[in-house]
Amino acid sequence: MSETSDIEKRVTDSTTTAHVPRQATLTVLEKGNVDEALTLFNEVEQNGEVFIEVYDNKLRWKIDLHIMPLICITYMPQSIDKSTLGYAAVFDLQKQTHLAGTQYSWLSSLSYVGYFVWEYPTNMLLQRLPVARVMSLTVIIWGGVLMCHTACHDFSGLAAVRTFLGVFEASINPGTMLIFSMWYKRSEQPLRMGIWIGLAGIAYVIAGITSFGIGHIQSSLPSWRIMFLIWGAITTAWGVVLLLFLPNNPLTAKFLSTDERLGVVNRIKDNGTGMENRHFKRGQFIEALLDPKTWLLFIFAVTSNAPNGGLTTFQGLIIKGMGFTTLRTTLIQMPSGAVQFIACVSATSIATKFPNMRLAVMLICLIPFLAGIIGLWLIDSSRPYGRLACLWISFSYTATWTLSMSVATANTAGHTKKITTNAFLLMGYCLGNFIGPFFFLTSQAPTYNLGVGMMFFCVAMQVLSIVGILVLFIWRNKKRREGWVGREAQAHENGFMDLTDLENEQFRYVY
Repeated sequence: MSETSDIEKRVTDSTTTAHVPRQATLTVLEKGNVDEALTLFNEVEQNGEVFIEVYDNKLRWKIDLHIMPLICITYMPQSIDKSTLGYAAVFDLQKQTHLAGTQYSWLSSLSYVGYFVWEYPTNMLLQRLPVARVMSLTVIIWGGVLMCHTACHDFSGLAAVRTFLGVFEASINPGTMLIFSMWYKRSEQPLRMGIWIGLAGIAYVIAGITSFGIGHIQSSLPSWRIMFLIWGAITTAWGVVLLLFLPNNPLTAKFLSTDERLGVVNRIKDNGTGMENRHFKRGQFIEALLDPKTWLLFIFAVTSNAPNGGLTTFQGLIIKGMGFTTLRTTLIQMPSGAVQFIACVSATSIATKFPNMRLAVMLICLIPFLAGIIGLWLIDSSRPYGRLACLWISFSYTATWTLSMSVATANTAGHTKKITTNAFLLMGYCLGNFIGPFFFLTSQAPTYNLGVGMMFFCVAMQVLSIVGILVLFIWRNKKRREGWVGREAQAHENGFMDLTDLENEQFRYVY
C-alpha cells in the first residue's frame, strides 16, 4: 500500500495509543494462506514494535457513525419488503390474485426457498468478491424484483417474484455478519447486532404507518400494488447509496486514515477470528460440517424461525380475524415491531455489558415468548385485546435469534469455516421460515391451534440447542485453559493466520 510508510512512527505516551506486536515468523507465510489483515502487518512492521496514534474510543465512534447507519438502514427495507406480503393480504391480495387453499402460505415460503438454495453460493461470492459490492448490487436487484410484484395477477407470477426476492436478499445477513467481525471486537458485536435486528422492529412500525397511508390513496391501482411499487423504488435507490458509501473492508476504507486502518486491525486482534481471506479451503469446509457447533446452531435457527415464518406472515390475518377493520389492522401490527426493537436492544446490551452472558440471555428471552404463546392458546377469542397483548409479547423471540448470530460470529475462526457456519445458520433460518406458515391453517383461524403447538415444540428445542452449545464451549475452553497462560502474543498472531477455532489452541470461546 502506498500509505504504509506514514504508519511507522512511535508515540511517546503509550497509555493513549494502541500497541501491535510484531512476529517475524509471519514473513515466511504464503499470502493466500493467511488473513488479508496480516498482509498489512507485514508491510508496515519492518522493525520491532509499531505504535499507532489512534484513540480506540474515538476510532470506534468513527466506525459506528459510518458503518452502522449503512447496514442498519439496509436491514430496514429488507424487513419491510418481507412484511409487505402480510400487509398486501390485508388489502385483499388473495382475492384479487385468486389465491386458494395453501397458495398464500406458499408465497411466504417460496421466498425462503430462493434464500435457502442461494445461501451457500452467496456466501462463496462474499468470500471471493468485495463484500460491500455484492451486498449493494443485490439490494438494487431485489428492489427491482419487489416492484415486479405490481405486475402479477395470479399465483404463478407471484410465486416467481417471491422466489427471486429470496435469492437476492440472501447476501444481506451473512454479509453483515462478516462486516461485524471485520470492524468490531467480540465484546462490541452483540449490542450492534441488537440495534441492527432491532431496527427491523422500527421498520415494521414505519411499514404500518405507510400502509395506513397507502390504504387511503384513491387510485386505479389496488393499494397492495402501490405498496410494492413504492417500497421497491425506495429499496433500489438505497442500493445505489450503499454502492457509493459502504467500504469493502477496513483496509480499503476511504473514510479512515492510514493509522486508523491499522488501528482497526489492532483492535480486533483479540477476536482470534481474523478479518478476510478470499481463498476457499476445503479442510475448513469439512471441519465446519463435522463441528457439532454448526449443527446445534442450525437446529436453533430452524426452531427459532419457524414461529417467525408463521407470525410475520399471518399476524395481519390473525388481527383481522379478531374483528378489526382493514386499516386498523395495519396500525395494530406496529406494537410488535416496538417489542422487537426493545427486546433486541435490551438483551444485547446485557450480553455486551456482562461477559459470557449471550447464551444465558437467550434462555431468558424465551420466557416472554413462551408467556405470549400460552396466552394465545388459553385466552378466548372473545377477548381480542388480551390476545393482542400476547401476540405482541411473543415477538420477543427475535432477541434470541439476534444473539445466536452473535454467538456464531464470535466463536468461528477461519474464513472458509466462518462463511460455511454462517451459511448453515442462515439456511436453518430459511428452513424455519419456510415451514412455519404451513402450521397456521386457514381453517383454524383465528386461534391457529396447530401453529401455537408448533411454537411450544420450538421453544423446547431452542432450550436444548442453547444448553448444548453452552456445554460444548465450556468443555472446549476447559481443555485449553492451561495453554493460554503467557501466550497472548501468539494468540494474536494465530488470529491473523486464518486458523480455525479448533486449529488455534489459543482461541477462547465466548458464551
